[in-house]
Amino acid sequence: MITPILETQRLILRPFHHEDARAVLDTWESDPDVARYMFWTSHNDIRKTEAWLDFELSQIEKPDWYRFAIELKASNSLIGTALVYYEDEVQSWEIGYNLGKSHWGYGYTTEAMQRVLAFARAELGITEVIGRYAKENPASGNVLKKLGFRYEKDIPYPCNNRIVWRDGIQCRLCMNG
Repeated sequence: MITPILETQRLILRPFHHEDARAVLDTWESDPDVARYMFWTSHNDIRKTEAWLDFELSQIEKPDWYRFAIELKASNSLIGTALVYYEDEVQSWEIGYNLGKSHWGYGYTTEAMQRVLAFARAELGITEVIGRYAKENPASGNVLKKLGFRYEKDIPYPCNNRIVWRDGIQCRLCMNG
């Protein structure tokens, strides 16, 4: 299935486009505060962002990778990313997300991920998904709690291309009912 366009009250969730490169770089990829607990490392190189977009665009038709650009309806501003994908490493579907720092604290991540999870259940038939976060990042843990995830176990949590390892938590959401 091709990554679809989804909507919430305040957001449009859509596939990325090559034209998003500058907004992606300026909104989150160049910000070390956003990257601190992410698998990737912040940078200021538009070519790296374009290469990332090339990868994402190559995934659009895959049945196990659904990355959404999060856009504000009110301004058409690109503010972050939401993802549901099959993670071979843990043999499970997993979610991921990040927002540009100026958009933190407004509930956008929870709103976007509620819609992504509804899509995953209704359209993909996914009944269980995990979320992982660094213990030092309780805001991400709060998003998972709001989404209904439950603690599963402590884990090592790789950040910044596995250069930094933090203590992490893995949570699970069962969507059977």
